[in-house]
Amino acid sequence: MLNRRDMLLGGAAAALAGSTAGAVAQIVATATQGERAITVLSDGAFEMPQSMLARDVALDAIAQATKVSGPTTNVLNVTCFRQGDQVIVFDCGSGSNFLPGTGKLAASLEAAGISPDSVTHVLFTHLHPDHFWGALDDFDTPLFPKARWHADRREVAFWTDAKVYEKLPEDRHAFAAGAQRIVKALGETLELHDAGSEWIPGVAAFDTAGHTPGHVSFELKDAGGPVFVLGDALTHNIASFAHPEWRPASDHDADLAVATRRRLLDRAETEKAQVIGYHLEGGIGRVERSGNAYRFATGS
Repeated sequence: MLNRRDMLLGGAAAALAGSTAGAVAQIVATATQGERAITVLSDGAFEMPQSMLARDVALDAIAQATKVSGPTTNVLNVTCFRQGDQVIVFDCGSGSNFLPGTGKLAASLEAAGISPDSVTHVLFTHLHPDHFWGALDDFDTPLFPKARWHADRREVAFWTDAKVYEKLPEDRHAFAAGAQRIVKALGETLELHDAGSEWIPGVAAFDTAGHTPGHVSFELKDAGGPVFVLGDALTHNIASFAHPEWRPASDHDADLAVATRRRLLDRAETEKAQVIGYHLEGGIGRVERSGNAYRFATGS
């Protein structure tokens, strides 16, 4: 079983750990779409060095842009969408084997009155540890015992490829080992799909690759306007919007991720979509133009 010690052996993971962020189980935000309800739940948070927000950008420039010096707090937001008799969860947190301050989804579900047994579908944006490792509980059984699990075909193929370790730096090998273990445990309950289609009725996946090879985001269509569940296509309240050209250290294909961010920001602003980012503080907001770039506006 991959444990937290294994995770921290990797240099990148050690850098991510920083000091423990003290997020508590909570409901981050709520919204309604007619008779459908959205609840954004906290899986906790961790701190990471600001240098991870942008490769090849001076720390003083990052601090000036983000208005924060020192480590940056990375919140983990899990989206729950209820329509009819379906309870749909997007990503499922990090579980107990990732980093201090994370793994709080089960407590947040309880606070929101959502029983794990009631969850019918889990849709993954990608298979990084803080999105995927929470699929199994402390007994290595599925956290949502009655759910069907859904992931992008390219994403699963990448992480389960026998040669994946040759494609990754050594400090990401634990990511692949964890993904392979969980894919195997989910077995036939894990359904594979392609981007550009509805994975379940009313929820369509669209391609936002770059952060990982098969990263997808989801669109919830409604007469009041679309809602985008973005995963890690946008990861910071300021940097991802004001500086989409920055290249975060966590992006697998930095150039593709830049192109994806630019396209996504333009689309979200043009369509006046509500957006939910896994690492965006405040959970739900909108993309607004700000000079030659954008900003994340919450509370509207």
